[in-house]
Amino acid sequence: MIASLRRLAFAFAALAFLAPAARAQDLHDLTLGRADAPVTIVEYSSYTCPHCADFHQENRPWLIKTFVETGRARLVLMDYPLDGLAMAAAMLVHSVPADTAPVLSETLFAEQASWATAQNPRQALAGIAGLAGMSPAQVDAAFADKALFQKLLDRRAEAYEKQGIDSTPTLTINGTKIAANAPREELTRAIETAEAAAKKK
Repeated sequence: MIASLRRLAFAFAALAFLAPAARAQDLHDLTLGRADAPVTIVEYSSYTCPHCADFHQENRPWLIKTFVETGRARLVLMDYPLDGLAMAAAMLVHSVPADTAPVLSETLFAEQASWATAQNPRQALAGIAGLAGMSPAQVDAAFADKALFQKLLDRRAEAYEKQGIDSTPTLTINGTKIAANAPREELTRAIETAEAAAKKK
């Protein structure tokens, strides 16, 4: 873990000068891939969900290599916090500069087993956020940002009401819901079906 956190610190340092600090109430667009890709894959995940952490170690990297990097799809991460701690983690991700947010997000999933089960999880979260350049005062401000909390809550409610999202990790592929940890053959078929339908339009 120490080695990975050191790598994280270097990554954050490299990104620190790229973007101004975002207003806390802004929601970052955590998207990979071409905007004009024929298929849009939306991932609904919670930072405290072990199955989501598994997805970020297994199927997500495969999706990125196979479909995103080849221009066939773009991948959008949408927060779907299942508990207060997951909400706190999401609030930190959306309180750092936009270019830092994806690195912090991936780190929270990669290190989930350490911070989510820590004796003081919020303190552990604050430590990781510190590597992202957040001061203790900025971390406290993020946790206390009621407007940001409400925006994330509203986004979750919208996902439930409009997409029927009720568990994590879940994907929608051009609007069609599928389990994120489904077998790769099943995911491939779903993406290829969406791709073929998009080409007919």
